[in-house]
Amino acid sequence: MTSTTSVAVPQLRFRLPGKWWQVPLADREEARASIRRLVDRAVGNRDDRATDRDRMRKQLTTAAEKAVSGRGTAMHIALEIVEGLPIPASFTVFQPDLRLSPAVGTDGSAVIGILQQGLEQRADFDPETAHRFTAHRSEVLRQHRTEVTTTEAETVQELPALIVDYWVSVPDAKRVVLVSFSTALAGMDDIMLGFFDSIVAATYWVGIADEEPAAS
Repeated sequence: MTSTTSVAVPQLRFRLPGKWWQVPLADREEARASIRRLVDRAVGNRDDRATDRDRMRKQLTTAAEKAVSGRGTAMHIALEIVEGLPIPASFTVFQPDLRLSPAVGTDGSAVIGILQQGLEQRADFDPETAHRFTAHRSEVLRQHRTEVTTTEAETVQELPALIVDYWVSVPDAKRVVLVSFSTALAGMDDIMLGFFDSIVAATYWVGIADEEPAAS
């Protein structure tokens, strides 16, 4: 993550299991080129896989475009979590420009509490999916939902995706980071929520003087 000011911005880091592909988001064309390389690596160049390549490229390019447009700072796509078993999952990190009341203070629980009150005013907020937990020095608010997209292949298909958003408080600051996961394994909510929870729980911060060093 970067900052446009001279003040150092703490950066959220991830300890990711298996193999992941990081898409650069600073430049739109570079992001698209990265997606093309990923699709060629994952699907190959055989003629009989052209439809699969096209579908995967469109889906990932759309996700990357949203990440760039939303000022995403990092995008990671799972290549292989368990050896020989690919899992269709990705996540993007955002730094929302939120203004919180000066009276809130910098306690993570208070920051997430005020954030949740604001989110509850939105029509798309579902209180039944709201879940809070602690991840090291951060407080976390998790929400999830299912989104359906329609492919434009020879046969029209509706593809459900599980979207899981994690609002993570920045230690000693009135700020949050949004980590948004997506997976095509909709219908396996409990398993995927547990998996994504474990990734967020293992995060750590750099740029904070007394933060614990990353595990080697």
